Amino acid sequence: MLLRRMTQHVKEQNWFAVGLDFLIVVMGVGFAMMGQQALSDRQARSDYDRALVDLRSGIYHAYNTSKERLALVECRQARYRELGTQLMQTDTPWPGMPREYELGGIETVFPRVTRSPQRLWTSALWDAELAKGTFDLMDDYKRDMLADTFASGALIEQKFQFDVSDMEANLQALAYPLDLSLSDRLRYYDLLTRADAASATMELVAVQYIRNFEETGFLTPLNTAEATERREDLAQGNTSLLAVYGDCFEPIVYPSLERVETVE
Repeated sequence: MLLRRMTQHVKEQNWFAVGLDFLIVVMGVGFAMMGQQALSDRQARSDYDRALVDLRSGIYHAYNTSKERLALVECRQARYRELGTQLMQTDTPWPGMPREYELGGIETVFPRVTRSPQRLWTSALWDAELAKGTFDLMDDYKRDMLADTFASGALIEQKFQFDVSDMEANLQALAYPLDLSLSDRLRYYDLLTRADAASATMELVAVQYIRNFEETGFLTPLNTAEATERREDLAQGNTSLLAVYGDCFEPIVYPSLERVETVE
């Protein structure tokens, strides 16, 4: 209809009417695009809010991973020093070094002389939603910080945890009294020092994880109900880990829960 009218106006050389028709077309297209953009923006905001809920949960669990790792540092270091000292006492027979704590219900055939937790440090949701652009609405600084943090976590998952687990498995023979030669002692000592270096790297990343996650503010409970749930989870988690690690475990605390009174 409008196109037919514009054609008629051109034939009549009614340029004012042609211009008016053109303006109507442009305004119609503009309003349509604005409406479409508004719908797109509203959907993007909805997708972001939904993803952020799940992301906060993922950050909370990754934060727990870091806290658990650091809660065992003193015990791990003491155990590694003990093994290293015994290995270097070449003038005495190897006495055997049985494990110091249980595996929390996971039975193994051979005793472990050291144990490093195997945990998830990354978030599949973060990777998927970041690639889709869902987190484009997030503050640039926070988004870049989380991207760097989870990238470090991926390296820990794919390399350091695997390496430490493999080296600790090779140390399990030290649980028994053995006739160790000097070369045997040096080989085990080398495994121990490499496991120590890899463990220290994970602990350093854990410190960075905790600092970065706390800085984003996503750990702060949204309300007192969520804070109560977090406190209950923390208490149960501490009880479970204490049963697994015994005196090796230093109970975990969350600064964000101590400040929850200011949330509401």
